[in-house]
Amino acid sequence: MTQFKNQEKNRQLKCYYSGLFKGAKNYGHWNFYDDFGNYTKRVNSKAIIRPEDSLNNLFQPISWEALNYFKRYNIAWWRENEDRYFPTGHLLSSQIHCLNHLFALRCDKDALLAIINNATKMDFDEVLPSIIDEDCYLSFEFAYHNEELLGENDEGRHRGILCTSIDAMILARKGNKKWLIPIEWKYTETYEKEDKTCAKRLERYEYLIRRSNQLIMPKDGEIPHSIYFQEPSYELMRQTLLTEQLIRNDIAHDFFHLNVIPEGNKDLRKAVENEYIPMLKEPSKFRIIDPQDFLSPLRNNDNYKDLINYLETRYWK
Repeated sequence: MTQFKNQEKNRQLKCYYSGLFKGAKNYGHWNFYDDFGNYTKRVNSKAIIRPEDSLNNLFQPISWEALNYFKRYNIAWWRENEDRYFPTGHLLSSQIHCLNHLFALRCDKDALLAIINNATKMDFDEVLPSIIDEDCYLSFEFAYHNEELLGENDEGRHRGILCTSIDAMILARKGNKKWLIPIEWKYTETYEKEDKTCAKRLERYEYLIRRSNQLIMPKDGEIPHSIYFQEPSYELMRQTLLTEQLIRNDIAHDFFHLNVIPEGNKDLRKAVENEYIPMLKEPSKFRIIDPQDFLSPLRNNDNYKDLINYLETRYWK
């Protein structure tokens, strides 16, 4: 466990024992399966809220609305297939971290405009309605015709599972051009150097990498076993390809990629900075930003006083 992850685990446990999770009980479980999908073991942890209380892992004012949103749009919760309950009770979940920061804003185009203008320095004119969800301006676990655009056709795929899903997506206008703002959200993640190259992935992504307007070819010209098939670049690469495909299909004209990573997660930030950003033709259209900095325009907004207080208590201080 990295120093940052251990620090955040202790922070979350402090919040738990202070009563922030409204009487929820911990020592929830985490199931493990082998490569063939067979159950192998169950681990209980004090950093996991029990299934019957896991909704308390979300900021209370958004909890039921978020649950209904995921159900309405058939979005997968992290580990719902493995653990058989949702939302996850894991206190270090980045999906929960993302929802706690952003879900309350999804119907407030003025608040979203303020945070993306601060994050991108692009001075957008307005935020436009979601491409895929009704009555909102921010989509979570964004996917869009992935089988057609990326060749992702695994059985059981849907938003959030078995396909490229962008943690959050905003569509904005600047002048007469529409811009996609894909947001990749991380919390305590770090990655081992695992080569994800396989025939299926090469069939899906190699051609698109070669014709990408943003991704640089590896120096040796070889895409198999390259940095594009190692995390965190593998996930960011696929998001870039999906976004470019949306542009080719006239959904938007351009994009700005945001990667939200806490300042304290230096290992992950370093990996993105040293491995992925050097592979971009236009690195000025990619930015790593701390979640506290990302939401800083809302600090003086009375509508989000309770949200900011919650985030400060649970994640920021």
